[in-house]
Amino acid sequence: MLASSSLLMSLLALAPEAATSVVAAADAGPSHRHHMVITVGLAMGFGAMLMVLANRLRMPAIVLLLLGGVVLGPEVLGWVDPNGLGDGLLVIVSLAVGLILYEGGLTLDVGGYRSAPGMIKRLLTLGVMTTWGVTAAALWLIGEQPLRYAVVTASLVIVTGPTVIAPLLKRLQITPRLHAILHWEGVLIDPIGVFVALLCFEYVVSGETGWTAATNLATRMVGGIGIGVIGGGVLSVIIRRHWVPTEFRNIFSLASALLVFVLAELVHQEAGLLAVTIAGFVFALGARREVRHIREFKADLTDLLIGTLFILLAARLQLTQFQTFGYRGLLIVGIVMFVARPLSVFLCSLGTELTTREKLFLSWVAPRGIVAASMASLFSISIEALSADLAVQARFVETFVYSVIIATIVIQGFSAGPLARLLHLRRTEPGGWLIVGAHPLARGVADFIKRVAGEHAVLIDTNPRAVRAAQEEGYTAVCADARDAGIAERFVLHGIGRLLALTDNEDLNARLCATWSEVYGDANVYRCESGATIGAPGPAAGDGESDAEVAGTVVWAAIPKPSLLSAELTRGDAFLRELPGAPRPRRGTILAASIGGKFIVDPSREAVDAANESDHLLVLRRKVDDLTRSMHPSLIVDLESGDLPTVVRLLLERMVSIVPSIPREKTLGDLLEREAAVPNALGEGVAVPHSYVTALDRRLVGLARLREGFDHGAADGKPIRLVFLLLSPDGDPEGHLATLAEIARRMIDEDVRDRILNATTPEDVMRVIRRTRVSS
Repeated sequence: MLASSSLLMSLLALAPEAATSVVAAADAGPSHRHHMVITVGLAMGFGAMLMVLANRLRMPAIVLLLLGGVVLGPEVLGWVDPNGLGDGLLVIVSLAVGLILYEGGLTLDVGGYRSAPGMIKRLLTLGVMTTWGVTAAALWLIGEQPLRYAVVTASLVIVTGPTVIAPLLKRLQITPRLHAILHWEGVLIDPIGVFVALLCFEYVVSGETGWTAATNLATRMVGGIGIGVIGGGVLSVIIRRHWVPTEFRNIFSLASALLVFVLAELVHQEAGLLAVTIAGFVFALGARREVRHIREFKADLTDLLIGTLFILLAARLQLTQFQTFGYRGLLIVGIVMFVARPLSVFLCSLGTELTTREKLFLSWVAPRGIVAASMASLFSISIEALSADLAVQARFVETFVYSVIIATIVIQGFSAGPLARLLHLRRTEPGGWLIVGAHPLARGVADFIKRVAGEHAVLIDTNPRAVRAAQEEGYTAVCADARDAGIAERFVLHGIGRLLALTDNEDLNARLCATWSEVYGDANVYRCESGATIGAPGPAAGDGESDAEVAGTVVWAAIPKPSLLSAELTRGDAFLRELPGAPRPRRGTILAASIGGKFIVDPSREAVDAANESDHLLVLRRKVDDLTRSMHPSLIVDLESGDLPTVVRLLLERMVSIVPSIPREKTLGDLLEREAAVPNALGEGVAVPHSYVTALDRRLVGLARLREGFDHGAADGKPIRLVFLLLSPDGDPEGHLATLAEIARRMIDEDVRDRILNATTPEDVMRVIRRTRVSS
C-alpha cells in the first residue's frame, strides 16, 4: 500500500502532463488502452524471459534485449509501440532508471574499493577524465556538435557496466589481476559515470550560461545530494532500529526510494536520479547487515525493470538513425574504442606492475552496458521534450551511444576470448581456499595450506574481533558475510576456487556449500559436520530443504564443533601438529595432508597410507585422556547412602554453581530419563550417567562416593558406590566418548577404586586420579 501511494505521488509530481495523456488515452476509447496494455505487457514479459535466456547462455543481456526490442518494435513486428504511451514513456523511463540507480547505490562496495589495487582507482579518476575529454573533443571537432551537447554525450560513454562485464569475465576466465581490474572498474564506475552525466545534463537542459547556470546547477546538486544523504540516513536508522517489521522491509525500502525521488524532483526538476543514487549508497553504508536481503529483492526488481525498459527503448530505435549516422559518427565511435580507451589505460598504468600484454588487453576490453543506454534514451527523450527543434540533436545523442554499445559488445566482447589466449592471459584452475571462520582452528588450517601446501587461503568471518586477531597474526582475513556469494569478486578473493565452511552451525555450513557450489562447483565445497548427539537422529537427504543438506563434502565428522576445539587450542588442551607423511601417526586425528604437492582436506586412509616421508600431515591431538581437566574438588561429594536421582541432583547442583547457565531441571530430566531407559552401570560398583548440554563450552565430571551402595541394575549385581556424572558440550562426541572410555579404563583397576573410596579429602581423590593417569 505504501509503495503504491508513493508511486502515485511520483507520477503526479513528476509529470502532470503524463496524467493528462493517460486521461486523453482513456477518452480515445478502448482501442488505445488495449495497445498500451499490449505494449507494456509484452515489454515486461519478453524482457524478463530474455534476461533469463541471456543468463543461461552466459552472454550480456543487453544483446538479446536490444535485438528483442527492435524485432518487437515498429521496425519489424510492430507489437510494441512505445510512442503510443505518450508522455507516460518518460515517466516509466524516469522511475525505472531511478530504481536501477538506487539498486546500484545499494551494491556499491566501499570495502571492495579500498582493497582494490591502485590501477582501478586511477581508471576511476584519470581514466574517466581522459575518456570523457577525448570523446567530447572528437564530437565537437569531428562531429561538429555544439560543445555543451558534445560534453553531455561524451559523459554517457565513460561507463563500462557490470551487467556486460560480469558474464564476459565468467566466460573469459582471465588472470586474477585483470579480472579484478575489469570487474571493479565496471562496478564502481557506474555511479561515478551517472553522477558526471547528470551534472552535464543539468547544464544542458537548463539552457543557461554564466552565474545563472552555475547557481541552478549548484541548486540541483545540493538538493539532490542533500535529499539523498538525508533520505538514505533516515532509512538506515529506521531499518537498523527495527521500526519496520522484517516482512515489510523490502516494500518500505522501495517506497522510500520513490519518495526520495519525488522530494528531489519537487526541490528541483531532474534532481531525482542523483538523489536516489546517493540514498542507496548512504543506506547501504549505514545498515550493512540489514541491507543484504533488501539488496536481493532490489536485484530481482531491477532485472524486471531493466528487461522492460530496454524492450521499450530498443523499440524506439529506427534503422534510419544508424543509416544517417554517417562516416563522421563511425569515426568518432572508432576514436572511443581505439584512441580514448588505450590512451586512458596506458596513462593510468604508468608506474604499475602491469605488463605490456595486460595493458593491451585492458585497452581492448571496455564494453558499454545498460546504464549508458538507459541514460542516453532518458536524455534523448528529455531533450526532445524541451523543444521540437532539438529532435535531431536528441536522436544523435541516442544513436551515438547505442552505436558505441553495439560496437564494443560485438567487436570487443566476441574477440576478447581469442585475444586473451593469444596474449597468454587465461588463468589456470584456481586452487586457493576460502575458509569460513577466523577462529584458532581455521587459522591453523590456513597456516598449513599456505606454508606447507603453498596455496592461497583467505579467512572470512562476521566477527570483527576474530578477523582483526587473524590479521594481526599475518593471515589474510575479511570481515564479511559468507552467505553473500557476491563477495567472490573482491580483489582479495581472486585465485580462490574452493570453500571450507567451519562454523558451529551445521545447517549454515550446508547452506554456504549450496551457495558457493554455484561459484566453485559442488566438488570444491566442503563443510565441517561434527558427529550427531548420541541418540539424536541426524539429517537425512530428502528431509526438508535437501539442496542445502546434500551440498558439499562432509569432513571431520569425528571432531567437536569448531568453537569448542578452538577453545581447547587456546587453553592448550589440544594441539595442531605438522608431521611427515610416513610413518602414519599413532595418535591424533589427521585433518589435512599435502601429498605429492596436492592439498587434501580430511584425507582417506588409503591416501595417508600412500604418503611418504616428503609429504606432510596436519594432525590434531587432544588431551581427552586427562580426566582431571574436567574435574574439580568442589565436584566431589561424599554420601552415607542414597539413590541415583538423589546423587545426580546433588552433583548437578554443584555443577550449576560453577556454570550457572546449565539448565538445571531440563538436564536433570534428561539424565534420569536416560538412566531409566538404559542404566549406565559399568559393573564393579561404578555408574556413569552422562548427557550433553548446549550451554557448556567444556566437559564437567563430578564424582559421588557412597558408604552404602544402591542397586542400579548392574550386570554383576554389585551395588553402586562410585557415581561419575559426565556433562559435555553439545557437538563434542569424540571428547565425550573418550572421557567415558577413560573412566571405564581407570575403574577396571580394583586398587584404583579402593584408593578413591578410601581417600580422605576431595583433593586426595584428585591426586589418586592424577597418579593413575592413562594415555589414549
